[in-house]
Amino acid sequence: MGKSGFWFVAVVVVGALLGSFLGKFVGLIVPEGAIRDLFATDIAAGLSPTKLDLRVIELTLGCMLKFNVTSVLGIVFAALLFRKIAK
Repeated sequence: MGKSGFWFVAVVVVGALLGSFLGKFVGLIVPEGAIRDLFATDIAAGLSPTKLDLRVIELTLGCMLKFNVTSVLGIVFAALLFRKIAK
């Protein structure tokens, strides 16, 4: 992965983080209902933490990704922004 690949990943991660924060914020300020549920609901995918005990060292491995509507929109917006800037 070259220099542009690193920046693409960085921009997409930042877009996901900003989208996630925006979704949590909207979930806090919008009154209860369908709109709040849409923005506040997360979808989690990944591997739950698993312990590997080797008596000398204990490792915990796992990775979870949590997406909501605004984090996906943030990723799409960041990818489009990167594509426009990278040209």
